[in-house]
Amino acid sequence: MKKLGLTLLIVFACAQILSANHYTELKQTKVVTDTLKADGIDPVCTMKIKAGNTKTVVFNKVTYGFCSESCKKTFVADPKKYIKK
Repeated sequence: MKKLGLTLLIVFACAQILSANHYTELKQTKVVTDTLKADGIDPVCTMKIKAGNTKTVVFNKVTYGFCSESCKKTFVADPKKYIKK
């Protein structure tokens, strides 16, 4: 009985580790950064952003620039909220 409990515990721990690694990989592929090629406007706070800015996110093959890490994190949390159609 102890062997079964220990085996289940090990299997559960391995599953958690693999799940956490998979989630991290998914999260990393979602947010891609690039250098802003042309002047733009921060979609969160509408500040002007200069070309060359590295606080960027590529979403749906479009690079968006941000004035701060705070605006960038806000955008990443819900990008569709800040994209005008």
